[in-house]
Amino acid sequence: MLEHFTSSLKFLTSSGLIHRYFFTFPSMIRKLSIQLSAVFVFCSLLNSTCLADPHEDVLKLLKQDLTEQAFDTVNAYLQDHPQDPQMRFWQGNLWVKKGSPQMASEVFLRLTQDYPELSEPYNNLGILQFQAGDYLSAKSSFESALKVQPDFANAMENLGDTYLLLSRSTLAQAKELAPPSKSANYKIELINQMLIEWSKNQKK
Repeated sequence: MLEHFTSSLKFLTSSGLIHRYFFTFPSMIRKLSIQLSAVFVFCSLLNSTCLADPHEDVLKLLKQDLTEQAFDTVNAYLQDHPQDPQMRFWQGNLWVKKGSPQMASEVFLRLTQDYPELSEPYNNLGILQFQAGDYLSAKSSFESALKVQPDFANAMENLGDTYLLLSRSTLAQAKELAPPSKSANYKIELINQMLIEWSKNQKK
């Protein structure tokens, strides 16, 4: 039986509003709805016992929001089982929780290299790239997630959000090259207005 662990987390950054899925604490981030996957199904792929101890111990700690204890448990297990994909995935999420996105990105990147058949690490890597403003890399990561799992709704929405900001960025460049361009300015205003409306709806 496959186990799922999901909950919602929002972050605050200087860029505005956006939300994603992670553990359980509310805060805010960016201007779109990028969703971080905290679900990592690996049992059927790896033909291993699903969430047996100490995996079950980590889940309990995560559900209790005991971040440091969960992080210590994950790291201790990885010392003897360094290739365990679920523990590595949790390690990446916990690095995010601890405010170290670069460390998390490295974990997810290595997971995509070691287990390219899994979609969730691509999605989470893309989210962190998006947050860093590297939209082209984020686009590539989300596309890779969808190549592995075409019905991955979160990655699909994240890709759409990335296209939106890429469009705004490209239009802004066009406006700088040709300041009289009213059409580029109008399109930027439309995108910004849409983001404002999205932000208002999130507060309701």
